Amino acid sequence: MSHVETPDSLGEGGLRFWRAITSEHNLDPSQLLQLEEVCRAKDRLDRLDRLLSGDVDTWATVMHNARTEDYELKIDDALGKANSTATVMKQMLAAMRLPDSESGKKPQARGGARGAYKPSGAKVSSLDRARAAKSS
Repeated sequence: MSHVETPDSLGEGGLRFWRAITSEHNLDPSQLLQLEEVCRAKDRLDRLDRLLSGDVDTWATVMHNARTEDYELKIDDALGKANSTATVMKQMLAAMRLPDSESGKKPQARGGARGAYKPSGAKVSSLDRARAAKSS
């Protein structure tokens, strides 16, 4: 595998993941960019996990209101952020289309429109014609 420069901004978990992937795969520039973002997401998940496990200094602050002399503990929505970060990380990994370590095969490329769409040359239903007539 060719040597690629490791990003300076990665934490411990992201760095381990970067090294594991780059030691196994020759990545093109767009895949390296995606991998860096995946590694950053891994680092965020590690911090969120520490917060959820009780390390409140990770992403929590104690606020002092001088007017009332009250203290308030501010915690972001760590669990929600962890779940959405994990989902994004999974999507970014899938987009990299890394080959399977055993078979060497890449996942199928997904191109074109996704979801509900009308392929070209498709027949127009009477409901579609009625909607089109009503909107014009």
